[in-house]
Amino acid sequence: MLQLEETGTSPSRIEMDILNSDAFFNLISVDHETLTEEEVALENKQSAEMGAERYLVKDGPQYVGILDFLMRNPKDGCPWLGLLQVDKKLQRQGYGSRMLETYIHVMKERKAERFRIGIIRENEPALRFWTRHGFEYVTTKLNDRGKTILIYEKTLSGQEV
Repeated sequence: MLQLEETGTSPSRIEMDILNSDAFFNLISVDHETLTEEEVALENKQSAEMGAERYLVKDGPQYVGILDFLMRNPKDGCPWLGLLQVDKKLQRQGYGSRMLETYIHVMKERKAERFRIGIIRENEPALRFWTRHGFEYVTTKLNDRGKTILIYEKTLSGQEV
């Protein structure tokens, strides 16, 4: 299983490199290709204030991605996986599925029965990934940046990745 290393609110160089490895994702989520340390620090601070947990994900000594999640979203009471991002140069090597498996393991340990994700409508590769892993559509919302977000959910009782 992959290892999780908790991050702080100030982004590390590793975190910044992973976040900025995927210009497409940044462009569709924040309208520019490269995030600044200030943007990431502010988002991390706001997430931490809501109770979110953020981890760098390691495979042995190699950092492969980032997981960010909230055990209880105040808007709907559900756990939310806010970010599962694989370093772009490591995509299509099974790390996304392995990171999801690691996250599901954590959720089951914490007795979660389900969790939700939000997918930016324009992120077709992500939509394919999540539906391939058994996520079911719940609803559509606009986020605070005016982006259309497709809300999906995965039920955990007795299911594997």
